[in-house]
Amino acid sequence: MINEAVGSRPSDSVVRTLSAAECYELLAVAAVGRIGFVSPTGIEIIPVNYRNAEKRVLFRTAPGSRLAQLADLDGHVAFEVDYHAGDFVIAWSVLMHGEVSRLDAEGEVLLSNLRHPLLAWPGAGHTLALQFVPHDISGRSLMRRA
Repeated sequence: MINEAVGSRPSDSVVRTLSAAECYELLAVAAVGRIGFVSPTGIEIIPVNYRNAEKRVLFRTAPGSRLAQLADLDGHVAFEVDYHAGDFVIAWSVLMHGEVSRLDAEGEVLLSNLRHPLLAWPGAGHTLALQFVPHDISGRSLMRRA
């Protein structure tokens, strides 16, 4: 139980399913997510920094990377973003399924109009911009009451 893990007295938690609109709002305030996919060696999960743009997730990777190879195949992946407060009073998670691909014309326009530049944390070698277009989105939040 979360309460025991953080050493507090017992409390009630409220878990709520988030609407698609709420999920997209949360994606807009976060900056790091995880892309999960099945590879020949098993399930892989790769963290990426991203920008949410009109119901697409834009990110950069290195040419030739596993994510670049997936994009060439319009690979089916999952994308997940989550958050929890340091005191564990609030937490949320958003999960999407869809395809990762190279930018199409609309994606190129979205990338050029970003308010903050899309820079990959690993460095200058990560120059290939990709997009994740979701087919479905779900999320849930948890609020703990003392």
